[in-house]
Amino acid sequence: MKSRIFVIVTALIATLSLSADAKSAARAEIGRQLELLKKGEVDKLRLRFTQRQRERVTADKVKNAQAELNNYTLDDLVASVIEDTYRGQKTIKIKMKNGRTLTTLVQQGGEWYADTIWFR
Repeated sequence: MKSRIFVIVTALIATLSLSADAKSAARAEIGRQLELLKKGEVDKLRLRFTQRQRERVTADKVKNAQAELNNYTLDDLVASVIEDTYRGQKTIKIKMKNGRTLTTLVQQGGEWYADTIWFR
């Protein structure tokens, strides 16, 4: 019985640790993107998105998003995360404080990239 409890507790701790790492990674990446948004650095921001999304990161979208930035904190944007794997790549689905999905980050070459335009 003790060994079964030990295994369950160990698995729970490992799961919580992975979630904490994923949330830290998500906060770091969205924080990086927020700073680029605030500065209006479209070209640098574009590089923080997956290849299929890069052309959709435009100066107009950045300008519109800048007007809304004061309404959200990093904690509002990254309230919870769900780790997964899709087609062999690690992913982190980011949920906002209001329950909506912000974006999904995809790991490529050790870096995390947003796979949807989460600002408009």
